[in-house]
Amino acid sequence: MKPILEVSHLSKKYGSFTAVNDISFQLQRNRCIALLGTNGAGKTTTMKMIYAAASITRGRITVDGFDVKKSPSNTKRALGIVSQEDLLDGSLTVYENMIAHGLCYDIPKRELKKRTQNLLTFAGLANYDDKQISDLSGGMRRRLVLARALLNHPKVIILDEPTTGLDIQSRHVIWKKLDQLKSEGVSLLLTSHYMDEVQRLADQVLIIHRGKILASGAPDTLPAKYGYQSLEEAFLALTDFHEEDDHIVQALS
Repeated sequence: MKPILEVSHLSKKYGSFTAVNDISFQLQRNRCIALLGTNGAGKTTTMKMIYAAASITRGRITVDGFDVKKSPSNTKRALGIVSQEDLLDGSLTVYENMIAHGLCYDIPKRELKKRTQNLLTFAGLANYDDKQISDLSGGMRRRLVLARALLNHPKVIILDEPTTGLDIQSRHVIWKKLDQLKSEGVSLLLTSHYMDEVQRLADQVLIIHRGKILASGAPDTLPAKYGYQSLEEAFLALTDFHEEDDHIVQALS
């Protein structure tokens, strides 16, 4: 089966600095790939190139068969974005935030209202449609961002730290919603610093360090593949945790 997302020999440079260095991977339909790496490893930069928010220095990305460089509008229509910052408009209600976002996709008004109502129900926010954003808890805000990302019926959802700062109950609610989306044929590309989240959601894990993919595999088999006992141990060892930790200790002493 042809992958819904294909990243081939992708690189990104900012002057002399290489943020992403020749990475390749494929995401199949109704699957989840997690990009696991420290801050600055290149995860968010990779995602931004996929949804055309950052230019590509070298390489190729296709989404649903469309080349990101040649057809950015078509690729954006196949994507839903859940970024680290929710970017919700505090001057609008929950319902109005959904409508305003949907207008960016030229969805007919009647259809947009129907999708908004259905997605607010899906996210457990149907009774909060007239609430201001400031009235929502952190978990509700993240569920609203997820609902908003689904308005254009995306085939791939980009999830950049989707549950950061949430309590465990809110995280489980988000996870169940993502499981439901996968069962309906949606593919997920995830970044997270939570090992339990990666193990819970991902079918494949890519450990990225300094812009390169160092390890790849299913979360339950990757550790043994590279000679480690757990995913956390593999991640810490492969990303030079001890060397960086010594540097931090010296700086604080």
